[in-house]
Amino acid sequence: MTPSRVLVRLPNWLGDAIMARPALWALRAAWPQAEPLGVGPQGPCAPLVDEGVLTRALPWGRDQASRRQVLREVRAFAPEVAFVLPNSFSTAWFAWRSGATVRVGFRGEGRSPLLTHALPRSSRGDRHQSDEFLDLVATQGVREARTPLLAPTSAARDGVARLLDSLGIPPGTPYAVMGPRSAFGPAREWFRDRFGAAARGLAERGLQVLVCGTAAEAGACDEVVAHSGGVARSVAGRTDLSMLLALAAGARLALCNDSGLAHLAAATGAPTIQIYGSAASGWTAARGPHVRILHRAPVCSPCWQRTCRIGTRCLDAIGVAMVLRHVDALLAEAA
Repeated sequence: MTPSRVLVRLPNWLGDAIMARPALWALRAAWPQAEPLGVGPQGPCAPLVDEGVLTRALPWGRDQASRRQVLREVRAFAPEVAFVLPNSFSTAWFAWRSGATVRVGFRGEGRSPLLTHALPRSSRGDRHQSDEFLDLVATQGVREARTPLLAPTSAARDGVARLLDSLGIPPGTPYAVMGPRSAFGPAREWFRDRFGAAARGLAERGLQVLVCGTAAEAGACDEVVAHSGGVARSVAGRTDLSMLLALAAGARLALCNDSGLAHLAAATGAPTIQIYGSAASGWTAARGPHVRILHRAPVCSPCWQRTCRIGTRCLDAIGVAMVLRHVDALLAEAA
């Protein structure tokens, strides 16, 4: 029997939220009459709300008062099925408290008693996370369906047009975006002087270069601009997530670390190069029609560390010339 009310506890990170899209679109295709309610952090889950793959979403805040309110609204919603995408005990506990009769998630963290369907999970990197999320919905007979490209809202496109105009970049000018930070930590961040050198290479190929980040990441973005000799410009802190999506969607190329921006850009169809460090690219690589993953894993990889004690050999193995070779190939492929 097809459920009419479905709860999805969404991932907490932007990249993970983007990797959940195939499972969410599969639910939409299999149960078109159902109402999927998403619960997750407001920022990372905003693209899912904007594209309408969820009927409704409730923001999962940090304070207990707002969380209690969300739980009350979820219980009033009376979900029949709950899919728990994160792996923490607290998210399974939330699903159990939601009142859903069917609760699906992965084993671990002592949470199996809270789930009606507790799936075993392979070692990290053995299976892509998007496919793992599809495994969860498959327990209820939901099969993979077409996942559309992630499209920006018209308001976000207008905001990007105003931003580019403020930078003196005429409409239609080809540009590239760079994401030199990773929220996870420096063991996933390619070196800023190399980003700067790559920016010079992109400028030589006729591209304006925009360095993206939050307001808190402005210092790192400014370093890249300095290393570029001024050919790159920072837009750190000048875009919300919806605008960042629109900016990435219009880019001729995105050059990023293992970060949410890489997943965002790839999902829009933008040609994307993602540089990997301490994680397993087989597990969380960005997916899209034009993606190149650069990962030169040493014997210690993947270590999953936020910082490296031996000099991030994985990142050091990726040179500027290598990146620019992939830039040329990707631009030709996407032309």
